[in-house]
Amino acid sequence: MKRRLSNASNPMDMIIQNLIRICIPLGCILLSACIGAKSPDLGTHTTPPESTPAPWEPTSGDKDLVRGEVFLDKTDIVILESDIPNFVLRISGALPTPCHTIRVVVSETDDNNNIQVEVYSLSDPDGICVQVLEPFEIIVPLGVYTSGEYQVVVNGKEIGEIKP
Repeated sequence: MKRRLSNASNPMDMIIQNLIRICIPLGCILLSACIGAKSPDLGTHTTPPESTPAPWEPTSGDKDLVRGEVFLDKTDIVILESDIPNFVLRISGALPTPCHTIRVVVSETDDNNNIQVEVYSLSDPDGICVQVLEPFEIIVPLGVYTSGEYQVVVNGKEIGEIKP
């Protein structure tokens, strides 16, 4: 028994018929739009895309916040496996409150081959917050070092050395 959509008396057949009337032309329009679309020229991109700063990096809005302390529990220097030794610093500890934001600044290597790392917190001076410690763990890139010996100093305390 064959059914003809043009003489649909069943409500379900009418819905199917309307969907076909809408979907087929819409599909054709979408396909024709893709045919004329030009693909981007990937070879002309000269500047790298802007990377999103890490949540621990200082920002321009920090000037309106009050600087506070952090409680460091553990700091480890980790070597990432690659052709060139890449070093990161794994830091865990606690912020004074959940309303504090962590900040880390890694300075350029000084004349004594020290890598100074400053870890601190920021908070809104007018903010009201529950007084409970907020644990954190972050990974901070130190950079690529291929030769020499470097001391890593976090908040004035030597925590280890890098010997590539």
